[in-house]
Amino acid sequence: MGRSRVAIDPQGMLLLAALASSGGVRKASSTLGMPRSTISRRLAQLEEEIGAPLVVRTARRFELTDLGAALASRAEQLASVLQESEALVRREKTEPSGTLRIAGAPVLGEDVLPAIVGELVRKYPRLTVEARLSVEYVDLRRDADVALRAAGLEDASDMFATRLGTSTTGFFASPDYLEGHGTPRTPADLEEHDCILVANRGKWRVRVGTRDETVTVNGRVRVDSFRLARALAARGAGIVACAKVFARPLVQAGELVPLLERHWVDTPIFAVHARGSPPPPKIRAFIDMAKIEVAKVFAE
Repeated sequence: MGRSRVAIDPQGMLLLAALASSGGVRKASSTLGMPRSTISRRLAQLEEEIGAPLVVRTARRFELTDLGAALASRAEQLASVLQESEALVRREKTEPSGTLRIAGAPVLGEDVLPAIVGELVRKYPRLTVEARLSVEYVDLRRDADVALRAAGLEDASDMFATRLGTSTTGFFASPDYLEGHGTPRTPADLEEHDCILVANRGKWRVRVGTRDETVTVNGRVRVDSFRLARALAARGAGIVACAKVFARPLVQAGELVPLLERHWVDTPIFAVHARGSPPPPKIRAFIDMAKIEVAKVFAE
């Protein structure tokens, strides 16, 4: 026959945790706001359920038995879980407030953040927003609450990412550049061209068949802004790799020409944070609005 199941009242376990942390019935009575007689009665009920004494009772001392001490340790864990759960519920119901620090790449942030931030501050009067746009990653554990990132996620257990959408990265050059330097026909041809490097990224992702690969590129122009890189490409300074939607206005104006389109890669866009799951209300509000705006901006 199997062992008989022992049903333990969770409330009794919480009472045991309070007794252990307080060091006796009298102090626990004050802590819990409960009569000593009630505490003694519930403790006796718990011992009866378990079938073993949990406390050594004398006139002068209060001491847990070995089993009582072991259960009290677990009861304290239960109390902690309940407190965290209550805090989670309160946080879910709390209006976004305080300061929300946002980080992102300029080429992404400049297109999507105006609508997101504008709606956040309109909807939540207790919220303040700080936005930092940089091609370099910021430390989300210290310098920002949430970041807009395209791929390149950190492999860290304390990072949480929500996918917002997908951006297609392509290659573009001006008609004048192509007339003077020729048109690349394969990804490998990029190695022989003047490429405009952003943030010294000398490897570009390309799609070859069903796989993403990289090619090493070089160029005499290195910048820290995709907007500047796009403008330079339009003036014939070289080939630029950037988001398709970012290049679209210049392509439509005839200032840039798409190259190697069958080798373009799709890049997922994420909202990343290190603030736990579920995130605090201010981050959750940002993510909800970012999903809507990214879908608009990067719609084909």
